[in-house]
Amino acid sequence: MLAAYAVDLRFDDLPEPVVNQAIQIIRDTFGAMLAGSTLPEVRYLAQLAPSFGGIGSATLIGHGQTSTPHFAALVNGTAGVSLELDEGNQYAVNHPAVHLLPAVWALAETQEVSGKELLTAFIAGYEIAVRVGQATHLRDPVHPFGTHAVIGTAAAAARLMKLSTEHTSRALDLAAGLTLASSQTAANSGASVRNLFTGFTNHNGLLAPALVVAGFTGEPDALKIVYGRILGDSFAEGDLGHDLGKMYYITRNYFKLHACSRWNHAPIEAAAALLEKFPVAVEDVAAITVWTYSPATRLSGRGVHNGYAAKHSIPYNVAARIVYNANDLTVYLDEAVHDSRVQALMQKIQVVEDPALTALLPDLRPARVEIRLESGQVLTETVTQPRGGFDNPFSEAELLTKFRTLAGMALSPDAIRQIENLLPTLPRLRDLSPLSVLLRRKSTIKERK
Repeated sequence: MLAAYAVDLRFDDLPEPVVNQAIQIIRDTFGAMLAGSTLPEVRYLAQLAPSFGGIGSATLIGHGQTSTPHFAALVNGTAGVSLELDEGNQYAVNHPAVHLLPAVWALAETQEVSGKELLTAFIAGYEIAVRVGQATHLRDPVHPFGTHAVIGTAAAAARLMKLSTEHTSRALDLAAGLTLASSQTAANSGASVRNLFTGFTNHNGLLAPALVVAGFTGEPDALKIVYGRILGDSFAEGDLGHDLGKMYYITRNYFKLHACSRWNHAPIEAAAALLEKFPVAVEDVAAITVWTYSPATRLSGRGVHNGYAAKHSIPYNVAARIVYNANDLTVYLDEAVHDSRVQALMQKIQVVEDPALTALLPDLRPARVEIRLESGQVLTETVTQPRGGFDNPFSEAELLTKFRTLAGMALSPDAIRQIENLLPTLPRLRDLSPLSVLLRRKSTIKERK
């Protein structure tokens, strides 16, 4: 069913709002990849292209070079997730676009396909990725990155390669066999290896259909075995794909302005709402309890030692909101993390599951924050729909400002304006070269230290 959907989907059958949302998601993901490309480790990874990647025409986004599609997918996928500002989908319990776009874009560049074909493959892969994620219940130690989204990536790549339904089905089984075990502990501890899992999903999603063409085979029932027994403890195969072509989950995604895991967003916004009503000083706080849903309770750690770990700690994010009144990129620098006020406040914050909040998933991702003051006063606020989702969206002006800010870390203002103007014309582009040229870094932009 999934393979047939990937092969048979036609651009002309896609509703206009679905296409428009896909273009908006692509713009947002480009912004995340461009900003991430300026990080030192991503910059050095890109410099390995001549020896590791080889010669190719796929763009290393934000860099003045090209490589093979597989290496470009690895680099761009890693860049796109590194700042935790990429979009996500609560029904997938994952971030489909950043697991898909780097691979699909790189392959589309080298295949010289049209904008329509790029969008069709991207939307097909996104819808498949959401449904496999929705069917999977991962084990508690497993982080979603690098796991089931690879099925959507492989499906989109197989479509661009014009594989048959049979060969596409084989590619999906093979892709499941190439899934990596991603660790929640890696994210919580601030290990940047966590960002590579997204890069490897893009890489392996491209590799799977190519290996099928070469004659390799995947394990029968691989999705059920890998996601239902190994990485997960159940896989709802019976519901897989029953609403394909009827429901488009790409229109039910969320965008982020807080540069951290989505599981932090409701606690952040509940704390922010309290601060607007009551000007709480750090020294006035006796204790804070955050009630939230499982699996957001995985982010309960208070031993935060660097900026990456801070993105995966509810205590840090609530403390940062109180101390800095912000959760943008500036509060995830190591010097902000090491601030003694934040470190002390984190130790007063406890994260607890409320089963009633867990029961609201996946439609809502709520949290309740209770601040007990030294005076004995107790302040409470609940947020059921954090901003950025389809049910509480950001304005176009907010999303455009976000794109310009992130893209501006790597590109000139003129290049950014041209990208903004070209992206809505994707359905009319005969190939992607006009955009690809703009996505390469301008030599006049300084390297980030």
